[in-house]
Amino acid sequence: MSAGESELYLFDALAWRLARAQPGLREGSHRGRMRGAGEAFADIAALLAHPDPRRLDLRRSLTDPFGGFFVRRFERRTDLVLHLLLDGSASLAAGASSDRQGLAALLAGGLAQAARRGGDRFAMQAIGGEVELLSQPPSRRAGLGDEIRARITAMIPQGQGAAGLIAAAEALPQARILVALVSDFDHAPAELDALLAALSPRPVLPVWLRDTGLEEPPDRFGLVETRDPETGRRRTVLATRRWAARQVQAGRDHRDALRRVFAAHGLRAIEIADSIDMNALIAALEEAPL
Repeated sequence: MSAGESELYLFDALAWRLARAQPGLREGSHRGRMRGAGEAFADIAALLAHPDPRRLDLRRSLTDPFGGFFVRRFERRTDLVLHLLLDGSASLAAGASSDRQGLAALLAGGLAQAARRGGDRFAMQAIGGEVELLSQPPSRRAGLGDEIRARITAMIPQGQGAAGLIAAAEALPQARILVALVSDFDHAPAELDALLAALSPRPVLPVWLRDTGLEEPPDRFGLVETRDPETGRRRTVLATRRWAARQVQAGRDHRDALRRVFAAHGLRAIEIADSIDMNALIAALEEAPL
């Protein structure tokens, strides 16, 4: 099942759960560090330290050799901010088999809608080179998904490199946040390593927008118009089977190197090749190490 252009509601099935309990008082759907009313049992504490006789644990109190009284404590649920950090460099506009900017817009709009449905807030930054192209403060207002999608669709990608993304990553809060890093990751392994280091220790969900047409150019002889994936500049080259084979192998080597960088940071990117398969996206998000 693939998402159509106006089917943001398909993203309602997405959900994310962080492994670590989060601080915060706002009500949400994630494990919180605060103790109080809730459904998930947390621990048992002395009544004198936590005077709430409504939650008296009779068994623990009656069996205490010192005659103490104890209460059961529960986890309070809290919310978080799903912060979309979008790589808006010029390479986002390069495409052969897919519209990666359109995919980024659809994905961002869907994530905004899914965050609101799940009780979380959504925020966004789109960075092109060293320039912030778009921004959205944390919000869960109705209609935000459609608005985000339209803004990214109208955005003009520009610039290159990861310096702006790194600066934006370093400025993000470190608590009650999940960073969705959306990019074609057409960066050197060292750049990606620096970006992921800047995002640490925040939980990160990398989403890799791939275009198989750019990765596998045709192997026939003739003139081929190519676009530099990072600068967006077009140039014409004389393509041969040997040239095409070199391009394909170089691309595979580069992707393998990036996957090793992700693995070194304990991450595994969700790879979207040409189109969004909702079933695969839901399954990948459930398995993501957050």
